[in-house]
Amino acid sequence: MPQRPVGVRDVFNFRQAIPRMSWSPKNLYNMWRRTAPQGDLYARTGHDGQLHGAKLYQERWNAKRLTKGYHADHLPSKKFGRWYLPQALPVMRHNSAKSDKRQNDLSKWVEGREAAGGRTEMNKRLAQLQKDGLSPVGTMMFAETERRLDVLIFRACFARSVWAARSYVVQGHVRLNGKLCRNPNTLLNPGDIFTVDPAMIPFINPRAPKEGEAAEKAEEDADEALANSENSDEPAAEAAESAAAESAESAETEGEGEKKEKKGKKDEKAEKVHAPGEYFKLPDYAQPFIFVPAYLLPSYLTCSAVYVRHPTARAAYSEIPSPYDAAGPLMSMTWEWYQKVAPRMRPARRARLLGPERKNDRK
Repeated sequence: MPQRPVGVRDVFNFRQAIPRMSWSPKNLYNMWRRTAPQGDLYARTGHDGQLHGAKLYQERWNAKRLTKGYHADHLPSKKFGRWYLPQALPVMRHNSAKSDKRQNDLSKWVEGREAAGGRTEMNKRLAQLQKDGLSPVGTMMFAETERRLDVLIFRACFARSVWAARSYVVQGHVRLNGKLCRNPNTLLNPGDIFTVDPAMIPFINPRAPKEGEAAEKAEEDADEALANSENSDEPAAEAAESAAAESAESAETEGEGEKKEKKGKKDEKAEKVHAPGEYFKLPDYAQPFIFVPAYLLPSYLTCSAVYVRHPTARAAYSEIPSPYDAAGPLMSMTWEWYQKVAPRMRPARRARLLGPERKNDRK
């Protein structure tokens, strides 16, 4: 079944309050309600792994609904589970514990180390590192979706939402490695560069007035000029017709001169504000979303970005942006849900069909 359009689904519904990949003020409000401890829906989100009065199936389904609503809302559930979900999550451990152990073994020969309590602090640090040795890999289940062209355009802050980024690609305003690309499902490899047409980015291009607005403005100016001329034609007192005509003509010429001066000042001001390459206006409440992940290298002078490498995770840090904890219960229950119900595909067929160039297709 095809997915319904965004405008029909009402993705920023306050009743559901699901965070999305968007700079919308409504989305920011929903994100605050779900992720901030002061939010009214924080307790019902399941950050602690428990939904009061809910069964395990309901908890997993709710976690899947929230996490997929942000990371893969633009993908149907079956398509995401079959093509973008990994077979297993990676296991990542950092090696700093071994180095600290060596340093701890050598520190006993240093004079005064034990008396000063230094060895005790090192032992505590080593125990903490061993306890927190696993990296948060919950968000790594969405690593394949982060390679998509439309998602990377949104991550590079070239579009206000992932749906706007998709429209850029479909309408032919994006080039991948110098070639026009109209497929938003394209997966990028390290070193690929994509470029967005600057004319399509709204916050660096002033909005031109529509024909209807320009016509209405011209009519208003004409009405004001007519009213000014009528007011100037009315004599203050009874006088000769010639004097009234002369005063009316002088008033009209003065009014037209003042109007031309005001219009000239407005045009100069507009040209000064909207000069090419100088206009920049962020949407309202967009500041919390202005960041770039570590695996992207954008250039805002050329409206292009380089996909440097695949996203990864390290100790206490995950490179994939998410409003939820990368090692929290929501990610764990989402993975459990997909492990139970997601459709599967053989790895060889998946690799063959997911190739952007499709060179391995059967003839």
